[in-house]
Amino acid sequence: MKINEFKKLEKKINDQNFNQGYKTINMVMSFLSYFGHVASIFLAYFMLSKILEGAMTDNAVAVFIASVVILGGLELLKRDIFDKFSIQYLKLKTFGKDVMPLFLLSITIIGLSFYASINGAAEYSSKSENIEAATKDSLNAFKAEINKEFEIKMLSKESEIEKGKKVLEDINNLALTQKKLTKDQRKIQSTLPAEIDTLKAEKGRLAQERDKEIKAKEQELVADSSGEKEKSDKNSFAFIIISSLIEIVILAGVYFNEYYKFRSYREFRDKIEKDPNYQKWLLYNEILDIVYTEDTKMNQKLPSNKSIIEMCKVNEIIVMPKDMTNFLKTVAGLGIIKVSGSTRYVSKQRDLAFEILKKNFNIE
Repeated sequence: MKINEFKKLEKKINDQNFNQGYKTINMVMSFLSYFGHVASIFLAYFMLSKILEGAMTDNAVAVFIASVVILGGLELLKRDIFDKFSIQYLKLKTFGKDVMPLFLLSITIIGLSFYASINGAAEYSSKSENIEAATKDSLNAFKAEINKEFEIKMLSKESEIEKGKKVLEDINNLALTQKKLTKDQRKIQSTLPAEIDTLKAEKGRLAQERDKEIKAKEQELVADSSGEKEKSDKNSFAFIIISSLIEIVILAGVYFNEYYKFRSYREFRDKIEKDPNYQKWLLYNEILDIVYTEDTKMNQKLPSNKSIIEMCKVNEIIVMPKDMTNFLKTVAGLGIIKVSGSTRYVSKQRDLAFEILKKNFNIE
């Protein structure tokens, strides 16, 4: 390992603060939370739009706009309220009177959003009604086809039965009007009823065969639809899990963003409170802000030390004479002011003066 690599690793391990170390994570979680809002609106839309369609029939555009506006407003409200709750909780670390109302309001709005997302996800993924409708249509189509096929066969048998009945009726009528039938007529009279019964039996068998085929087809379609419904139910459950994860991602992103800012602020505050270099810059920056007003011009003469101290006092900045002397030496050394005898003049533009002072103390 080279020395440069070692120094980089040492800086990364020892000098990296929370703000730098978790900046990327915070950006990713913030992006995912906003993406989660979009996904939550998408899923909840399928539930809300179905409700609004009942009130605004034949107006798909109005339903779409109303659904998006309502759900978008709910998501923005949820984010803002939970964001405020996160800030207050991180500051106070307790569920007191300032935190509890925000917590309860957050839970209520989150619950509404969560309910809408879950039901919308179930509505979007569930195809049970479509499967049942498709099964019914398929069965009806099959019934129509099979009924047509067997109707032709049964009509043929019915025609033969009617024909046989007519022949038998004619022979019986003939037997009443004449004393003796021919041999063939007597044969037909004795055998035709059995043939008619056979035709009726065949017609009944055809009806049973038709019903059997319809029942078999119905069982087949029901079995197929059951498999499709089971698959649909699994998809619905998966979407419910996804919608739950989306809500968690949103809340985690919002909370972590506030935690990131709060932790970064606290660490930086602790650092500057213990850093004498920063404290000195802070004092000099405040003095410079008093000396350099927005109306200060180049080569303008500066007030005396005593006058500057009094000006600082008026602005609630306590400056000791020694601090003032050190301040003037520093800004003179940096070329912010120039000294001629006992008189001091402005030699840099206001913005540039503050930048030079900041750079001198290595303030980022």
